[in-house]
Amino acid sequence: MGDSPAAATPPPASGDLMALRYQRLVLLNRMSVALFGDKPFAAALPEACHAAMALMSAQSVSVYFTDERGNSVLAYRHADKRLSDEAARRAEADLLASAFSGKRIVTSAADGRGWEAAPLLHLTAEEALLTGGVVFGRVKAEPLDAEREGGLVEIARHLRNARLIQQTLQNRKISAAIVDQSSEAIFVTDLEQKVLTWNSGAERLFQWRRDEALGRHGAFLVPPDRVEEIETVVKEVLARGSKTPVETERLRSDGTSVAVEGSFTLLKDDSGAPFAIVRSYRDITKRKQVERMKAEFTALVSHELRTPLTAIRGFAETLRDFGDELEAEKRRHYLQIILDEATRLSHMVGDFLDIARIEGGGIETELSEVRTAPLFDRIERLFKEHPSKPSFRLEVGPGAESLRGDEEQLYRLFVNLAGNALKYTPPGGAVTLRAEARGEDVELSVEDQGPGVSKEDQKRLFEKFYRAGDAVTRKTPGTGLGLAICKGIAEAHAGTIRIESEPGRGARFIARLPKKGPRG
Repeated sequence: MGDSPAAATPPPASGDLMALRYQRLVLLNRMSVALFGDKPFAAALPEACHAAMALMSAQSVSVYFTDERGNSVLAYRHADKRLSDEAARRAEADLLASAFSGKRIVTSAADGRGWEAAPLLHLTAEEALLTGGVVFGRVKAEPLDAEREGGLVEIARHLRNARLIQQTLQNRKISAAIVDQSSEAIFVTDLEQKVLTWNSGAERLFQWRRDEALGRHGAFLVPPDRVEEIETVVKEVLARGSKTPVETERLRSDGTSVAVEGSFTLLKDDSGAPFAIVRSYRDITKRKQVERMKAEFTALVSHELRTPLTAIRGFAETLRDFGDELEAEKRRHYLQIILDEATRLSHMVGDFLDIARIEGGGIETELSEVRTAPLFDRIERLFKEHPSKPSFRLEVGPGAESLRGDEEQLYRLFVNLAGNALKYTPPGGAVTLRAEARGEDVELSVEDQGPGVSKEDQKRLFEKFYRAGDAVTRKTPGTGLGLAICKGIAEAHAGTIRIESEPGRGARFIARLPKKGPRG
């Protein structure tokens, strides 16, 4: 390795030297314009390399860039056929390896041909990072004079900078695409809180288009009662560099608020000066609903379990302490209360176990031919002595006389639906149990004569632990699991359940199930 031992060439005259330098400046400028112009990098590289070949008076050029693993990958090669044989490629590869290992310019000569290689180095305060290399070949070996060596240094610098810019732009595009496609709302504000970027997640969450949000002060998302909170958060981010998580509320374009969890990160330039804040928000409405339902459920279960247990314990203690003194009728009455409360408690525990089974993989079914008329008769007999003294209308349409299903689970479904209907049907009113054929399906329904269910409550009726906000529901004990269990039973039969209701016109719950049963 080293300069080739070719005979020294007489130095050019002063005028020729100036012309040569001017020509090299023109070629270097052409290379620069190609690399840093508007063309895509892959299209600009060949044009730049041809200018570099002319600058180096070479007949071949090869440019290599290192990948993420540090391996050198050929990005472009152009060579005269006299420098395209296997020996030339080996010489080029060996010289490049030497330039990489030494991180310096190296030359070689063989068979009268010559090569010059330079590493592309990104210099940092700690080290020189290898980003690639460039190799020039010539059909006639010549020593690398100071002018060409200077040109080689400039070529390597231009290629290195162009590569770094290309990688930076690529990374920015990738980051921008990732951010834009993120489900979270992510945007950047400057230190004056003006919005600089706005991703698709922000458009979906806050319902402001990108062109509507850019340039606005971030306060347009903050509810009036949260202004002091965000000011405190921004001060903390400026002092500490980040703040996460922050549970708060933000405004949508229609003025409604949305529960969010936010994180804030301060951006700094190379000198360490802050210039922007990245804000990321995710919608936690569902989580808040679940937390609220859990809290309500805990309170509800505590109350619902305590009530029958208190009654059972109280009357059991009374019978233990005063049983011999009580009349037989009173003892029977107290025992009946204990039995009723124990049955109620058993039903509640059964509901909890059922919902756990549904969430753990669904209800297991034992399929058989279920006749709808006898099923309806069982429901009527069960509620015959209900205090509201209802009348039952049983209607079985043609083609809906039977279906394949789990009779006990379908009975449970109707017990829940009919019991729910009786809560809302006025004394002496009617509850209708109906079976109708719908193509390959059967629709089993329960209809009451109550006040109906609001559109708002209809959306959430089949959620576990949800209870409607009407006066009747508030006065009636319950866990809010009955309709969720009905949904689980319908789905275990490969069916669906829905409600049809208008205010003041009662409600009709409809389970649509395949007549031939769920397919295994």
